[in-house]
Amino acid sequence: MLIKQSDYHRIYKVINSLLVAQNADPATASMYFASFGAFILKHHFKLQAVPKGGLAAYNLDGAVMLFADHREDGYVTGAGDNFHCWVEADGFAIDFMAPAFPQSVKTVSVAARMFQRPLSAMAPSINALGQSGDFFYQSEPEAMARRFADWQRHGLTGDLASIASQWFRKSPKQMQASLSVSDDAGAMRSVPLIGNTLSGSW
Repeated sequence: MLIKQSDYHRIYKVINSLLVAQNADPATASMYFASFGAFILKHHFKLQAVPKGGLAAYNLDGAVMLFADHREDGYVTGAGDNFHCWVEADGFAIDFMAPAFPQSVKTVSVAARMFQRPLSAMAPSINALGQSGDFFYQSEPEAMARRFADWQRHGLTGDLASIASQWFRKSPKQMQASLSVSDDAGAMRSVPLIGNTLSGSW
């Protein structure tokens, strides 16, 4: 593992809490989890963490979860609207949104688990996800560069990334159970640290 499960869980919870406070749905916010997660990994762990995006597929307890769009030629692509984002750092793939998968997958019951795997363990194709925990990524650099450029023009994005990094503390250091943040009108409000409890890892 690149980072401890306790630190992974803390990063997920910090980002999840800020998203919920902004009335965003954590189950559809992979760009936030990837970019804020990479930001925290750079600042607190000194890792060369890079947010990536495109096609993603996971075998979750036998159910295959696919983030992609179907093309007219029958193939799938991660360059459309149904993309997913993750973080790559030092040969590892880390998906900080994975604990929110129980809210993403409506058809079957999926546990909230950590996803942190060596890129060398990635399945060779989207059709080779035979076991639970198997994964496949196909990065779409050009499409994601455009998405991130548009997304980062919003000033709030950078502010939230900084707040997430300030809130996070490596275990076993104590973390604040809540944080005071200002809303668009400048009023302060308390954001509690919340998120799904992890039951192991994929």
